[in-house]
Amino acid sequence: MHISLICIQKEEQSFRPLNDKYLKLLANYATIKEINIFNAKIKAAQKQGKHEAQAAYTQVLSPYKKGFCVILSENGKEFSSLEFAKFLEDKNELSFFIGGAFGFEEKFAESFALSLSLGRLTLAHHLAKIVLLEQLYRAFCINNNHPYHK
Repeated sequence: MHISLICIQKEEQSFRPLNDKYLKLLANYATIKEINIFNAKIKAAQKQGKHEAQAAYTQVLSPYKKGFCVILSENGKEFSSLEFAKFLEDKNELSFFIGGAFGFEEKFAESFALSLSLGRLTLAHHLAKIVLLEQLYRAFCINNNHPYHK
């Protein structure tokens, strides 16, 4: 399986050890590609306002849409860990998108195969990515009868 994590975020070194831990663990089950995007255009757009920022996110993220595309959203579908593991079973290529501070344009968000919620709480982007990585690892462990989930 090929999994891409595409995120609008600045590099944050304090989260890097956990991020790398789960990327390494996941490498036993899938090919993982992590793409963090935060450029001058996004920075300028965020200073201008919500609509400009969302348009900039759409522009930089659109080229990465391939495979089964999942957007993270507080209004998305919630899964238990077992349901998430079942969801992953028949996928070959997955792309997960974590937006910027202003979220996604409605039309862009509607173009995804699935909108996924990690819960009703709002999480920092770096933390949301760690939670997603851990749940991906947990799902692979469930699907491969590894004792991690127990």
